[in-house]
Amino acid sequence: MKSFLTLKSVEEVLAHIHAFASLGGEEVALDEAPGRHLLRDLTAPEDLPGFDRSTVDGYAVRARDVFGAQEASPALLECVGDCPMGRAPDFALKEGQTARILTGGMLPRGADCVVMVEYSRPVDDTLVELIRTQAPGDHVLMHDEDTASGALVIPAGRCLRPQEIGLMAALGVQRVEVARRPRVAILSTGDEVLPISRKPGPGQVRDVNSHSLAALCRQAGAQALFAGLVRDDVPLLEKTLREAMEQADVVLVSGGSSAGMRDHTVDIFRSMPESELLVHGVAISPGKPFILARSGAKCLMGLPGHVSGALVCARVFLLPLLLRLQGGEKTPPAGVPAVLSRAVASAQGRRDFIRVRLERTENGWKAEPLTGPSGLISPLVTAEALVVCPENREGLYAGEEVFAELLN
Repeated sequence: MKSFLTLKSVEEVLAHIHAFASLGGEEVALDEAPGRHLLRDLTAPEDLPGFDRSTVDGYAVRARDVFGAQEASPALLECVGDCPMGRAPDFALKEGQTARILTGGMLPRGADCVVMVEYSRPVDDTLVELIRTQAPGDHVLMHDEDTASGALVIPAGRCLRPQEIGLMAALGVQRVEVARRPRVAILSTGDEVLPISRKPGPGQVRDVNSHSLAALCRQAGAQALFAGLVRDDVPLLEKTLREAMEQADVVLVSGGSSAGMRDHTVDIFRSMPESELLVHGVAISPGKPFILARSGAKCLMGLPGHVSGALVCARVFLLPLLLRLQGGEKTPPAGVPAVLSRAVASAQGRRDFIRVRLERTENGWKAEPLTGPSGLISPLVTAEALVVCPENREGLYAGEEVFAELLN
């Protein structure tokens, strides 16, 4: 039997991953930027909204002219016109004057607040009573309140969501520099693994990992490339890996990562140009036979053949790598506090990732652990979250409050 190297902790593995350099960038049209990571800080080229605008329908006024106004003692002002939508008013307010204004309209010169139309009483064609005191700035969006010219509005590394796209559109940004999408080549190994188009015979299984890993890569903003299915044949595996490295930044090899007689991934990784084996074995479950290596600037990952181990390793290590390659910001995982429905045993010295199903109760969320061998697929579909049992624990207790990291 081949032996594992000393098992690494999750933190040790992540330290190696964060040592990889981020990829270069490219310029894309704004409408092609959602889901991409901003390459450089974006500063506002101009004030936004760029003019003082009303947030309500009502009357633009000078605050001093409505000071003390109330139902029994209204302020009587002269209405000198309407504020047009889409252009600047061609008049200024003087003492004792007001102008009708709609939501989004530009305040005339001299006005510093707006009285809502609900607090107005027209007297005749030119006079109006206002019955509400206002302070300067009330019901007004100031010209630089959204953002001021030169201010940092979106930091580098931010994954661009619809709201960031909207802000850039408001600032007139038509093209944006984003990080290049990592190219991930996915290679499945094993004499027993078949394409999903074929009916498995005795002892054979369809290739689950390639498709589930590709979906995870695409969800993380990467390009997934299928490098094929390869039998447990060392020369063929080595040839296929070299070809995959020519077109990808990251190569995932699913299967053959353990220490058995047919597990060749470590030796093949070592045979690559400028190779350095960083990790062979990590103290987690599932996913202990994880391999991390580099060949020059390329990253090589060996994932367990069992789907649950492969996907847990991919979530814990591949997703941070893809974020790092895109220069992305670290963000806390999405999850909910929950109470464990029953006790779960663990082995001290390893980090367990427990699949759970979530149930809403009157007192909050309940997490029900799902057990079963790592080769089962259905618990992954049923599971809605992962709960971590840390290395210094021998398990989690029933009724214990845990953090359930959502499986999106």
